[in-house]
Amino acid sequence: FNGLNKDGALIVIEKILAEDSRFNRDFIKYYYDMKRRHHYSEMEIAQKREALENVLIPYKLSENITLLRDAGFEHCETFFKWYNFAGFIAKKSS
Repeated sequence: FNGLNKDGALIVIEKILAEDSRFNRDFIKYYYDMKRRHHYSEMEIAQKREALENVLIPYKLSENITLLRDAGFEHCETFFKWYNFAGFIAKKSS
């Protein structure tokens, strides 16, 4: 935040958890189905999952917005959402 110019913007794409946890398994299943359609092997999918396990700790969309606001960004918006991924833009005030 401190290194960003006044009126500068930060764009972040994050893996997220659903606000309603009942959707998390479905979103993960749909994501893996998409990987299979794009010819990822079961081994590649498993290796990626294991590599990120306990390293990437996803937050809910609302928690990501809170983190951005707590960092000092007054203006935050979700500009993209696809299953368990979201894109945020956060603007630093002048």
